[in-house]
Amino acid sequence: MSEIRQAGTMTSERADSGEVVEATGATIEEAVSAALGRLGVSRDQVEVEVLASGARPVPGERLSGSEARVRVQRIDAYAAKARGLAEELLTRMEVPCRVSVRRAAAVRDGGPPPVILDISGDDLGLLIGWRGETLRALQTTLNLMMGEEGIDGRRIILDVERYRARREEQVRELALRLAMRVKRSGERFTLDPMHAYERRVIHLTLADDESVTTESTGREPARRVVILPTGPAQGGPLPPMHRPARPGPRYDRHR
Repeated sequence: MSEIRQAGTMTSERADSGEVVEATGATIEEAVSAALGRLGVSRDQVEVEVLASGARPVPGERLSGSEARVRVQRIDAYAAKARGLAEELLTRMEVPCRVSVRRAAAVRDGGPPPVILDISGDDLGLLIGWRGETLRALQTTLNLMMGEEGIDGRRIILDVERYRARREEQVRELALRLAMRVKRSGERFTLDPMHAYERRVIHLTLADDESVTTESTGREPARRVVILPTGPAQGGPLPPMHRPARPGPRYDRHR
């Protein structure tokens, strides 16, 4: 049974891979610093899961609901090796930056969660490239460098200054808007070609919506996602179709 202790704005428990601490603060960094102090370790030895990013407080007030909240846990050997390889690769590329481990959300199919490596620093646009091409190439290289270590199915995901996280949120918002339009119009939509991880975001976002279904069609690099209704048109005003900010995916209407 886990041992849980409450101390002000901090909670800790014992997990299989080590002690886990939840902490709050005015900012994410402040919350992380509080958790690191409780664990007695450095930032490089932990992975961070952001539970709440917080909101800017009203001047003169400090509301608990506006605080950032994080869960911090010591990283395992696999994540530590992946981070070390990423640091070595970027050092050889002469890119000054910092690599940290971020805890991934649970995988829907029950498989092992990926290791997310966040790269932070100044002027890192070169690592992203056009529509994330360079970032994906680096991610593929790192997974190959891990070799047999990744035999259990764990993947390494690279993110630069939360670029990928923002990109996935854009795709999720697009999927929900398109699904609403498909349900109300009764007509399917075919998106423009997307990268594999973007298509996966579309499929996962709409997986529990019984009013639509999704499928991928075509061959790389022109593979697309199609969103189809599973019943008659529901009617009602169609949601506005705004193009996502670049480099978000484009879409077209299938006739």
